[in-house]
Amino acid sequence: MKLNIEQSKLAEILETAYLAISSKPTDPILGNILLIANEDGIVSATGTNLNLTIHTTTTANVETSGQVALPAKLLTDTINNVRGEITLEVENQACIITHNSGKCRLIGGKPDEFPTLPKGENPIEVNLSAKKLQAALEGTLYCTNGDETKLVLTGVNFKIDTNKWQAASTNGHKLALVTGILDSEYSDPIDFTVPGKSLGELNKILSQSADTSVCNILLSNKTIEFSLPNTKVISRLLEGEYPKINSLIPRTFEYEFTLERKGFESALKRVSYLAERKQKVVKILWELEATQATLYTEATDIGDAVDSVLMKPATSHSENISIGLNIDYLLEGLKHISTDEIVVRCNKPTQPVIICPMGGLLNQLYLVMPVEIKQGFEKLNNQSTKTEASTQPEPSTEEVTDIAQATNDSENSETETPSLVAKDTTKGKSTSRSSRPKKEVATA
Repeated sequence: MKLNIEQSKLAEILETAYLAISSKPTDPILGNILLIANEDGIVSATGTNLNLTIHTTTTANVETSGQVALPAKLLTDTINNVRGEITLEVENQACIITHNSGKCRLIGGKPDEFPTLPKGENPIEVNLSAKKLQAALEGTLYCTNGDETKLVLTGVNFKIDTNKWQAASTNGHKLALVTGILDSEYSDPIDFTVPGKSLGELNKILSQSADTSVCNILLSNKTIEFSLPNTKVISRLLEGEYPKINSLIPRTFEYEFTLERKGFESALKRVSYLAERKQKVVKILWELEATQATLYTEATDIGDAVDSVLMKPATSHSENISIGLNIDYLLEGLKHISTDEIVVRCNKPTQPVIICPMGGLLNQLYLVMPVEIKQGFEKLNNQSTKTEASTQPEPSTEEVTDIAQATNDSENSETETPSLVAKDTTKGKSTSRSSRPKKEVATA
């Protein structure tokens, strides 16, 4: 194999393929990137960890076609530190890289040992705007579960019903849901869950896609392929039943408040410095007559803080409502909302709180569980001052972490509470531990 290529082109495809390489590969060949050059002037780079495969292409002046498997990190670092046009010449398993100020030689593995790309049987095809898919990932990935004992919750669940689609994630005490409309209709419902780690790498690639790019999705029994211009991302699917996300969300709300997102976020950050480090609880009093939300935090050994932001209430109630929430969860949700205004909806202080953007590319929803404040919070009102707050007894708090249980208690929500969130979900199995030979990537 021999080719001439611009450094920027080669560096781009190597960095993309490198996203699929494991830091601790289970087999030496998996620490390599497979480079293939054909007579049509197309050069491809492929990286895999057997759960995720990334295949990307570019153009070059190919003198002799061929293939080589080279150490991923060493190759990527080498190309990133040269400039101008590069010549790659392969002899056996060695690749000589010649650049404008010198040359180097890399010894690689056997390319015929590199795992082959998976081929799904009778795949279902779905076309989705790359920007909408990225928005869906941005709005859901942060709610996936990091505990792999509940494996199905480590992914993002997708559902398609006729021409409606949704992406959802939850870890038991927070939940994210994004919905949209497809150009095509599907006669049978489609339901699948993609590992969050695979989608995280896909999201990095999508962030570089053009606004007009379309992602072609091919869904098979065990794998899914996301095809973008010049790049394919193939991942295994997660097995197991995902919680019935839609039944966990209250359908009606007694209170609704509209706030300016950045102002609310800034107030949360200001009071967060004086919150108890262990629980990070903020107590929010939604004052209807004053049209403001008063935020209060305190730490026994440090001090306390009171802040407020203006809001627009929409409710038939005349009584204020107070809710305790985890500051980190609130800030995390606001970080993944891009609109200027948000809407906060709630019922009782012990039931889920819903945060939605006003507008946006897709319909987005963030659900967070409250923290029950047993005492001390009732003294907070619109006349609270820092001095008054410091004389209050330390509030007793108890975090409500079970979305299903809290939603089941709702008098205003006609929901069916599945047991999957409340119970262990280890029945969800990954197909990543395939017993088949290593040369089958993302297949079962």
